[in-house]
Amino acid sequence: MFKKILKILILLAVLVVLYLVIDFSNFELKSSKKLAPVKESYEDNGIIRNESKENDSYKRDFKGTEDEIIALANQARFKEELPELERNEKLMVSAMAKAQDMKDQNYFEHVSPDGLQPWFFAEEVDYEYKTFGENLAEGFFSAEEVHEGWMNSEGHRKNILSKDFKEVGIAILDFEQNGLKSYLVVQHFGAQFKKTDLEPKIICERKSRNQCRSAEKKMDEVKDTIDEQEKIIKDAKKQGATEESIKEAENNLDKLKEIKKDLKKYLKECEDFLDKCEEWK
Repeated sequence: MFKKILKILILLAVLVVLYLVIDFSNFELKSSKKLAPVKESYEDNGIIRNESKENDSYKRDFKGTEDEIIALANQARFKEELPELERNEKLMVSAMAKAQDMKDQNYFEHVSPDGLQPWFFAEEVDYEYKTFGENLAEGFFSAEEVHEGWMNSEGHRKNILSKDFKEVGIAILDFEQNGLKSYLVVQHFGAQFKKTDLEPKIICERKSRNQCRSAEKKMDEVKDTIDEQEKIIKDAKKQGATEESIKEAENNLDKLKEIKKDLKKYLKECEDFLDKCEEWK
């Protein structure tokens, strides 16, 4: 009778363990890489011109500086609880290059006569942008006037208040039109790639995390089963069980310990993998 009970207990213990680890060999960790975003730029938002220039405008100088225009833009952003735009020297250079190109080729458009897009001038000075925008104005004679003109234009206002832009550059360039002095004003916006933007992100499936948590629970259950099996063997020896039945129980115990070893290795791989996960889906 004792032998039968012992064999049943051993059999039950083995079956419990097999049930606990039945999905173990099917565990998989999957990941995918999310590449850095491609460069983006805002579509043509139109241009603004001050058509009410006085006949003596050739005598007038532009009142205000590039920094004053930047300050006005940041005042508008402050009212909308947006972070300030930082003055960027590369964007200052690209804005002036665009203004000079318009003056030299006598055009006033976002795209030059030879097909150069606004962001061409930023790329020429190695400004590594992920977003870019441009505002143009002509015929204004003060920082306040040009800023007000942009803010009264939906597309230009959108650029000034965009949360996607972090930096700005301004250029003010005088030129002559129909014998009258005027000014071109160029405003370049951008946000540069950060190192973290350029590095691929590791996105992990939530299923993988759940599998690891399930394996942790199974490890605890296997440990409990091992303790129970060791107690059964100890009691069997005290009660004079046959050498054959004890040997069988010890073989089953060895199998349990092997399963524990495999689970421990798997959990270490889980830990190493999940440490690398930056996002979950």
